[in-house]
Amino acid sequence: MQIAISSASLYPQLPTENALVNIAAMGCKTVEVFLQTRSEYKHAYVAKLARLCRCLGLSVHSLHAAAAQYEPMLFYKYRRQNLDGAEILKEIHQAAAMLGAECHVFHGPLRAENLAYSQLSQGLGQVAEAAASWGIKLALENVSWCAGWSPAVFDKLNSLKLANLYYTFDSKQAMRSGFADKEYIAAMAGRLVNVHVSRGNGELPAADTDYSGLAAALAAVNYRGPIVLEAYGSKVPRVSLLAESWHIIKQKFPKKNSGCQ
Repeated sequence: MQIAISSASLYPQLPTENALVNIAAMGCKTVEVFLQTRSEYKHAYVAKLARLCRCLGLSVHSLHAAAAQYEPMLFYKYRRQNLDGAEILKEIHQAAAMLGAECHVFHGPLRAENLAYSQLSQGLGQVAEAAASWGIKLALENVSWCAGWSPAVFDKLNSLKLANLYYTFDSKQAMRSGFADKEYIAAMAGRLVNVHVSRGNGELPAADTDYSGLAAALAAVNYRGPIVLEAYGSKVPRVSLLAESWHIIKQKFPKKNSGCQ
């Protein structure tokens, strides 16, 4: 199974472009690009980033952006907020397309908003349609403080059969929500396109970190996509430790039938 690294793992120590240079130097060839601020969504910056990825031989699997800067606005009741959020969303989808990303990692509305499923599905449907227009999959993530906080939410969304809605599983967010990895993964089966792993609450995985349960759950739903190491940069004291952790994770997941690094 292919093991990727998110540029978020070196935030805020390094600018996004420098994080990618360091990740490539480790020998990692597949990445998740996390754009941290609106100036990084702009066409000129993304064009340079896309050229850099090509020069480094990096394949961008997924694109993430700073959700708090725009996602809640897409679901508010104030029209001007909706329009501002949609403007930023368009920049992010264009960035994802320029980088060749398969999917856009999305948090959705805040859990505190407690939207009815009719409102949630309408909003997600619109964002998923917007992503589809750029040839990108919308990948809703299980985030403890957002709409996808529980496996039951994904079960309900599956029943609504929204076009171009896919999922990202995050192990640290599952822990925060209090549900087992396998519960989310079972609910996401068939639409799972991205997986984030770390240890505990966003620390770097170590040699004694047990991923056997997660590996079994992914195998049970025949997941073939990348596993993305996404630690919190504040918990990565040195780039060399990120490289060590990446090598450790590569030993934790089966490699057969992957054809990957």
